[in-house]
Amino acid sequence: MLIVLEGIDGSGKSTVARLVADELDPDGTYRATEKKSIGPADPATEARAAALRDLIWFSPEEQGDTYGAAHWILLIASWYAGLARLRPELADGHPDTVAVMDGWYYRNIAKTLAREPLDSHWVESLFAPVPEPALTVLLDVAPDVAWSRRATFKETELGRWDGHTGPPRDSFRAYQSVVRDGLLRMAAERNWLVLTPHPDDAPARTAAAVVAAVRALRSTA
Repeated sequence: MLIVLEGIDGSGKSTVARLVADELDPDGTYRATEKKSIGPADPATEARAAALRDLIWFSPEEQGDTYGAAHWILLIASWYAGLARLRPELADGHPDTVAVMDGWYYRNIAKTLAREPLDSHWVESLFAPVPEPALTVLLDVAPDVAWSRRATFKETELGRWDGHTGPPRDSFRAYQSVVRDGLLRMAAERNWLVLTPHPDDAPARTAAAVVAAVRALRSTA
């Protein structure tokens, strides 16, 4: 069973995911997990995964988005399709193993549609082989709040590949606002739980709300 924390860059997904997993993990059943890991695999499969991982996440940012958004989202869809095959414990068919993930492919969809005017139905259809999480929680954090939480952001997080120029904070605010709108649209369409933490709330308070939702889901499973 997969529990996903989604949100814009700097919204606190990783921190909250770790806290949720720690709170729910008295017996090791729950764990925070990493979407960039395919798990145990043979050397040939790991080599293919490493090549795809490097293309998606470790290409030099100064090169820019040379091949365009369609190429990028196809690579992302390939990664998640492979993840669905190689890590079956992420699907609902394994209710006794619960993984807490800091983000899924949804933000990639929102960023793709922010980058180029591609058909949204086509973009979303690329992820048809990938299982939907049992619970997706959107941390709806305003861009200004997210900006204040981190010392640095990558060029892609500032929207530099998407035509946003000017001072970093202004670029971040403009770009992440578009991404946030895309995530809110998906939240409404897919019936996600949306949490809007107060800027002064400790991450533990947000995590407690997620834990309550997970326990309620488990009690009805």
